[in-house]
Amino acid sequence: MRIFLFTVFTLFYFSSLSKGYKINGEVKGLSDTTVLLAYYFGGNQYAKDTAYSVNGKFTFEGKDELLEGMYLIVLPDQKYFDIILTEQNFSFTTKLNDIVESMTFKNSVENPLFYQYLKFITTKQREVSQLKNKLASEKSESQKLVVEKNIESIDKEVLSFRDKFVEKNSNLFFTKIIKSTIEISIPESPLDSTGNPDKNFPFRFYKKNFWNNIDLTDERMLRTPVFHNKMTQYLDKLTVKNPDSIIESADLFISKIKNNDIFKYVVSHITSTYERSKIMGMDAVFVHMVENYYMQDKCYWVDEKQLKKIVERAEKIAPNLIGRVAPEFVDIIGRPFMKDPNGKIYKLSDVKSEYTILVFYAPDCGHCKKEIPRIKEVTDSLNLNGIDIKVFAVTTEFDKEEWIKFIKEKNTENWINVGDIQKDEEGNPMASSDWRDKYDIYSTPVVYLLDSNKKILAKRISYEQIVEIIALKEK
Repeated sequence: MRIFLFTVFTLFYFSSLSKGYKINGEVKGLSDTTVLLAYYFGGNQYAKDTAYSVNGKFTFEGKDELLEGMYLIVLPDQKYFDIILTEQNFSFTTKLNDIVESMTFKNSVENPLFYQYLKFITTKQREVSQLKNKLASEKSESQKLVVEKNIESIDKEVLSFRDKFVEKNSNLFFTKIIKSTIEISIPESPLDSTGNPDKNFPFRFYKKNFWNNIDLTDERMLRTPVFHNKMTQYLDKLTVKNPDSIIESADLFISKIKNNDIFKYVVSHITSTYERSKIMGMDAVFVHMVENYYMQDKCYWVDEKQLKKIVERAEKIAPNLIGRVAPEFVDIIGRPFMKDPNGKIYKLSDVKSEYTILVFYAPDCGHCKKEIPRIKEVTDSLNLNGIDIKVFAVTTEFDKEEWIKFIKEKNTENWINVGDIQKDEEGNPMASSDWRDKYDIYSTPVVYLLDSNKKILAKRISYEQIVEIIALKEK
């Protein structure tokens, strides 16, 4: 278990009126040591307060009330136990060698019931574990059946206890946590057009009703070990790994959220996750999130300066998303400007081939010097094997002599070699358009694979991936 230490500075108007919090704890048998109060958030645990235990007794105290949720008391040697924090002033007592069974509380409504539930579940888990050990060593088939029935009986007992607890204690926050762990009950599959049970129905029903047992109006769910894991399961396990499917799932999920804090967390998490994704094409999810949430004034928590940076990043990525036509190299009034070493102008759209490799490189780039010959070898091999592929190679630098020298040394004269080598009136290098931004060129080399219509099939790929992707397309 990892605990992240950080300080959150929050300014509350009338903060002097806050009642604050005070949690007294006693763990009998605990030596004099530091104890942490931590909380769950975003799939991790974060330290909120520290206290020093003297003879097993310690106090967490602060002037501002704690945000409600599930918290942890973290002891030395990675020992910890959970508490429900819906009250700001309470105390507990337990024993180091028997934390759950010995736990008692004062001035807390939720925690005694939480530990009543925990004690029952712990006892039943112990019983099932013993029965499973017996089952593994049992040789008699008839006795195995007896043990299996006993395990089944305990499972039913646990489910009955859980359901009665949820019904009786529906007002508790802990009950919401329990409900969020209950799997969706899937009805019998209807018949499909062939008269057989619809094989896809269970999955569709499960995903459609996935959030039924989670209260998306209660921001306290964010501070539990359940919410983030559920969100990850929904987006990573129940959604096909392509941008369109993830976008559809994300929008559907967000549409169900009726709480500002949960909305903020989910939108922020999805946006940042897919901005950083190393999976090709997933940046489309990031662009979608920015265009449909940040640029629509729905992200109230983002200040103007930060919003500008996010939008600018999305605007750089948007033109070169997979599936879109590669931007043409034309200036502000539509004139093409990419020239070969002899001054001949080329347009990307004029390249007639089944596939086009669009590569950006710098003649003085060490990595480019290694990668360009490999791309050359791969494309030559593909041509020899009947694949119609051409290379549109763009130098990103302004030194014409170095560029020509590079072309000769790397034997790429049969490529369409072009560059935007322009200078202003004072002789300073200048670009004819924002093509570097449109193709998101912040390092070199960068390789795009285009189809016959110059739609982007893949981007930022290696020379090995060129062959792999074309092989899949050809199949």
